[in-house]
Amino acid sequence: MTRYIHAPDSRATFAMLLFLFALTASLALDAAETDYPPLPVPEAGLLPEDVVRIVIDSLANNDQPYPDAGIAATFNFASPVNKANTGPIERFTNMVKSPPYGGMVNHRSSELSEVVTQGNTAYLIVRLITIEDAEVHFAFRLGLQSEGEYKGMWLTEAVWPLIKPADRGLKIKGSVSNDIRTNI
Repeated sequence: MTRYIHAPDSRATFAMLLFLFALTASLALDAAETDYPPLPVPEAGLLPEDVVRIVIDSLANNDQPYPDAGIAATFNFASPVNKANTGPIERFTNMVKSPPYGGMVNHRSSELSEVVTQGNTAYLIVRLITIEDAEVHFAFRLGLQSEGEYKGMWLTEAVWPLIKPADRGLKIKGSVSNDIRTNI
């Protein structure tokens, strides 16, 4: 009786190699992600100005500790409604890198206005000096979340560019350059 030895099916071999490659790549990515410190996340004790400062500082150092980490941290502080309107993260990243928001990424310095609170809503104006040395202003509206996993936390509901910094009657009160807070 003659026995034939069958060579492995090339499709099965290819599928197995592809699976092993994907598994190895996935494990490598998981290991690489754990090498980075965690990004900031909302906490109940943060005030509106704390949230905006975290967002602005994260955007100033957008590629630390990895590319677009600042934008990802910014997305962490978006309210659920804001995330629904601007997400997922890939869409949000494209939006933040495009006009009129692109000047926020890797900006050189920032100043925050006083906070104006109306009930569970807070407003701030931020003045930025962009990487191109242009001065730009943005208004932030934050909401104190009343339900869900973010209950009791201030989150960003909207950000929009301002033509004039006095559009809401707020005045810039402090200056921050390279994460050093000073009063002006």
